[in-house]
Amino acid sequence: MTAGVASQIESSHTIGRTSQSGPGFNAPYDVAVAPDGRMYVVSRSNLSQAIRNYLRVSIVTIDEEYIGQFTEFGTGDGQITWPTSVAIGKDGNVFVSDEARNDVQVFDADGNFLSKWGSPGTGPGEFDHPSGLAVASDGNVLVVDSLNNRVQKLTPEGKFISEWGKAGTGPGEFNNPWGITVDSQGSVYVVDWRNSRVQKFDAEGKYLSSFGGPDGEGSLDRPACVAVDSVGNVYVSDYGRDVVQVYAADGNHIKKLLGDAKLSKWAVTYVAADPEMTKLRQDHAAEIHAWEAPFASPIGIAVDANDNIIICDSARNRLQVYTRR
Repeated sequence: MTAGVASQIESSHTIGRTSQSGPGFNAPYDVAVAPDGRMYVVSRSNLSQAIRNYLRVSIVTIDEEYIGQFTEFGTGDGQITWPTSVAIGKDGNVFVSDEARNDVQVFDADGNFLSKWGSPGTGPGEFDHPSGLAVASDGNVLVVDSLNNRVQKLTPEGKFISEWGKAGTGPGEFNNPWGITVDSQGSVYVVDWRNSRVQKFDAEGKYLSSFGGPDGEGSLDRPACVAVDSVGNVYVSDYGRDVVQVYAADGNHIKKLLGDAKLSKWAVTYVAADPEMTKLRQDHAAEIHAWEAPFASPIGIAVDANDNIIICDSARNRLQVYTRR
């Protein structure tokens, strides 16, 4: 393990609980933070008829204030089917990718539908299961075109600009890439899911370096998403191992986060309404915490302006928040 500022990371609090609607989440897959601090959380749910209507984008704050939600299951404008990622534009608009619809939809900050772009295919501006989204320093939108094994850059209106990547295992090649982020210097990090690594590129898509891999210190097993804090530390959700790996700016591994969840404010209110559940939790506090605390299928990660690291703990329908001090 390499010493670094990321070693000062501490668990802060938990946001969320299992919920069909309102305060809570159902399989939160991604989170994005707007400049005003509002967080947009995609609840992906699943495709079964029984619970697919739990799909939504929730708007919350780091202090667990529930602001509202928008969109619903469907194939019409402003509806979602199998959402994968969310990103915030320079103007505050919200982009949501959908791997079943093979498009990106655009909403205003309050969730009102504005437009959509993309269609199935392999050509410029076409997608095959789009996943991660990020907004570049110039305001253009980066889309991970997962099954086409490439990254596409488009304007906020969906006009194609450029692309990079192809199928493979070499530098700049991908095997089902998923998450993406842009650091303060404009460098682009892409999670190469089946190759179990993260690749770093310049703003134009030129390969710079990679880290992770299936073996050794800081290895990854089917990583999902990536985020970078203000000093360049890189956080990667290691989906296959149920941990979050932390790397220094040079790619050296620093530590891994195992998860240390507490009951959220929303969950405390829910538990308090049930005396039997309250007593059970009091009588078995240590055992329950040991079971509840770890990550279970962590996916989306975002870092806010105060270096709070927000992690989508998808199988447990919550966000775990860490701070870097």
